[in-house]
Amino acid sequence: MFSRDQAMNAGYSPEQIRERLAAGRWERLRRGQYTEHVELDALPPWERAVHHHRRLIHAAVNSMRAGSAVVSHYSALVLHGIPVWDVDLTEVQLTRTTTERCGRKAGVRHHQAELTPADVTEIEDVAVTSAARAVVETASTASLETAVVSADAAFRRPDVTSAELRRLLAVTECWPGGPSIRFAVAFANPLAESVGESLLRVLMHNEGLPQPVLQAVFHDDQGLIGRVDFYFPEYDTIVEFDGMIKYGAGSTESLIREKLREDRLRELGLQIVRIKWEDLQHPARTAMRIRKAFARARRTTIAS
Repeated sequence: MFSRDQAMNAGYSPEQIRERLAAGRWERLRRGQYTEHVELDALPPWERAVHHHRRLIHAAVNSMRAGSAVVSHYSALVLHGIPVWDVDLTEVQLTRTTTERCGRKAGVRHHQAELTPADVTEIEDVAVTSAARAVVETASTASLETAVVSADAAFRRPDVTSAELRRLLAVTECWPGGPSIRFAVAFANPLAESVGESLLRVLMHNEGLPQPVLQAVFHDDQGLIGRVDFYFPEYDTIVEFDGMIKYGAGSTESLIREKLREDRLRELGLQIVRIKWEDLQHPARTAMRIRKAFARARRTTIAS
């Protein structure tokens, strides 16, 4: 990432800059900020969006006075490598360390806050709010789904400690989004292993389903069967989220292994509900499928 002035100081003339932009060798990310072109067509759409956001972050920081802002909120989560969900990746999030006005300008959302040394770290030579701080910042303004997706993943990191979370909960107690932060932090569970599992957790909560056990382990007389995503012990029901790459892109061998695993679980008297990405778009219908499994389990118990 470099500015027009940096390119000219490195020896490029205005004509050479224009030629490289016209030829597609360089890309303009914002006024006066450029980067070399990188071919990203092989990446999935969401990975391309995240990669582009990282470049926008560096372009925004490079255009500002050194030390005047810290990357924050979901932009900080992106730099930390923490998943984000349902956020505007065309807009960079910065927290100002000076007294400039807040608001949106030129694709950047400027926030104002007091940051302590404990709140700030450095990634890729850029000042960034800590992973824990970025989680609570995002939770203060975003939906529960957005907050939980990032919090579940962040809480698996060794640098996000319970002591740090307690400190941040105290700091943010009087923030406008304070209640949302407290609920998201209490609800987050590092045992949720994917974005889809986190979203399904929120769906089940919103639809009034009981709280499941995450990553329960099952055995039978043959030995270990494996772990499951969600287990409702009082209803003898397992819920599994089928991500698009969970079983090795659906190879025949992996599908057979999963079928045998599921047969062994059913032989234990368990109901199994499989949820796909598209099911998350229909919360009530998906919750009803799970409740029907509860009912089947009760009938089986009574019959036996």
